[in-house]
Amino acid sequence: MLYHALLLVSTLTVSFSFFLVYKVAVLEDDINKLRGDISNLKPHSKESPDGMMTGMSRTWERSKQVASLNSQQQRQTEKDSQTLCSSTASSLRMKREQAGCSGVVQQSFLQLSANTKEQPFVRGNVTVIPWIVALHQGEAISSTGDRIIIQQEGFFIVFGQVLFQSPGTIMGHIVRSRGTNQRSTELLRCLQEMPQTNCANTCHTGGMVKLEREDELELVIPDRPQAQVSMDADSTFFGIIRLN
Repeated sequence: MLYHALLLVSTLTVSFSFFLVYKVAVLEDDINKLRGDISNLKPHSKESPDGMMTGMSRTWERSKQVASLNSQQQRQTEKDSQTLCSSTASSLRMKREQAGCSGVVQQSFLQLSANTKEQPFVRGNVTVIPWIVALHQGEAISSTGDRIIIQQEGFFIVFGQVLFQSPGTIMGHIVRSRGTNQRSTELLRCLQEMPQTNCANTCHTGGMVKLEREDELELVIPDRPQAQVSMDADSTFFGIIRLN
């Protein structure tokens, strides 16, 4: 019985020894393979940092080149913008100068004021106010005597005011035009009732009309030969403005 037990123990010991030898061999083989893999990786690990640094350097250089190019393009864009603005301003200034030299039509207007050195006079059935030129600009309008002369046809704003000082009656004036056919056309009319005392009332009228070249305009007081009129420039006036 003891013999069989010893034989079994010996067999197990031998088997375990062979098993250990096998495991040691497997481990040595694995270690050798691992060493080979490590040896193969060593060159790459040495070169990898240099490769990374080289790539980073190249990327940094490209970034600097792109930034420099963008900066140059931005400076060129600003320069072109300044040149364009300067050119536009010069062009506009040149156009204004050329317009001034070429005689662009100015806004034409004319205002007549009562002549303080004279008194109203009667002509036929109307009373005429003597005028003097207070303001004048442009070539589309002129004046002669007590009339306004149209030199260029178009649309005009005509206005007139008279300060009457005649007591207890209805006063007023009309603005009329006379064309080349010598026919008179009434354009504007103003009527004003006068008080018995403190008799001073202003009659003002104005409107837009179309006039032809060589039309003549006049402001007259019809059927009032004894009309009393203030001859102050700020009280009695007659004018016209051409609408361009």
